[in-house]
Amino acid sequence: MHVIETQHKNIPWRWVIAITILKQAWILALFASGSMTFTMRKVIASPMIINSVSSLDVLFNIIVAAPCLYISDRIWTRYGRRRPFVLAAWVVMITCLFLLPLVQHALPMGIIIVLWLIFWDVNSTFDMLYMEIIPPPQRARASAIGAWMFNGTIMLSAVVISGRFDDIVHSIGFTLNGEQLIYWFGAACLLLCFLFVALFVRERKPLEPPPPSHGRGLVGVVGNLFAEKSLWPVYLLAFSTILMQAGLGAIDPLLMTDQWGYSKQDMGTNVFVGGMINLVIIIPLVGLIAERMKLLTMFCLGVGGTLLCQILYYVFVQFILPDQRPSIAQGQFYGIAMMPLIFEYIPRDQMGTAQAGLNFVRSITRLLTLNGIGIWVTTYSRLFKPPGQYDYFSGYLFMILMNVIGCAFLVYFARQVKRGIIKPLGVTGFIPVEDAATPAAATQGAGP
Repeated sequence: MHVIETQHKNIPWRWVIAITILKQAWILALFASGSMTFTMRKVIASPMIINSVSSLDVLFNIIVAAPCLYISDRIWTRYGRRRPFVLAAWVVMITCLFLLPLVQHALPMGIIIVLWLIFWDVNSTFDMLYMEIIPPPQRARASAIGAWMFNGTIMLSAVVISGRFDDIVHSIGFTLNGEQLIYWFGAACLLLCFLFVALFVRERKPLEPPPPSHGRGLVGVVGNLFAEKSLWPVYLLAFSTILMQAGLGAIDPLLMTDQWGYSKQDMGTNVFVGGMINLVIIIPLVGLIAERMKLLTMFCLGVGGTLLCQILYYVFVQFILPDQRPSIAQGQFYGIAMMPLIFEYIPRDQMGTAQAGLNFVRSITRLLTLNGIGIWVTTYSRLFKPPGQYDYFSGYLFMILMNVIGCAFLVYFARQVKRGIIKPLGVTGFIPVEDAATPAAATQGAGP
């Protein structure tokens, strides 16, 4: 078979590796877009305007990504239901990355960046296409493979790509700057993705009819995200995981540099060292047990271990280290189990709707936790530090508190699963084409 298809009972591992490599190219394009702040700063002086433009993604997540994901559950074309969104978005995004380093005025630059943000959310259906290709029994190991490649992608971006923004390159009579190379490299990655998905990926027509709609228009779409009671447990699980991934946000680099005295190069080295630890030790170890243990059990053990490590780390730094200045450390515990675990509870015909709801829940929860940690650090510092000084490490107390609350929701979720109240509809409701009732249904699909 010369194309990669959706809805199979089992797929060759070369398909998994190929589609995962493709996803890393997609992620590299996203990392290239991370330089947009520095590009805007060249012609826009106001930090408020720069931050406002960048933060539009949260808005577009709701008004663009949610409708696209929702509609992709309910349409069918000769090209599939996810691929039309993905391919159309990539054409616009490639154009944006190509043009962005060439413009020198604020208005066209702002338009290009806003278009990028809009169509990045249109292309959010790519994750659904990825999960439809990989069947439930193979998702845990595929997640481990993806995590291994993702760490390599982060290391490549951190060490080789991101720091080249201000470089000047002279070659065969042409002069290019690092900014151009970064964006055009990202455009080349997306072009590779476009050609691969257009030529070698095929969606098969779903065997089940689309779920009913509960309203029309944008309000109807948002209402539909929460009208399906079968998806409520998925949103609960997502809410708990975001609480447990609160992190320090923008405070983290301030903790590293202002309070602990590490340089920006030390932070880059930390990313590299942490990535090597994940690549060589943690991810292979987790990959070995990923398909030998229930995902929910594996996830709960990882969450409990992470919470315990956070508490011990805070006690060690705050009360045992003489200078309260630890070595920078990084680890990965339960992330590999999270994505396949969530999709175990999402019916295949509602993947887009569920992802739209997940985006909504994640955006709101993330917004609350990021602002919450800023308020926490500010209030804690006013109470316990001299005026003008901030204890950024106190943010770990907020992280631990969020982790405890998230664990409580996770325990409730696990108990409901054990009682049979919450069912893994993404596994029990999955009908591969090999088991289809009629041969005719199994042969329907969209050509490349």
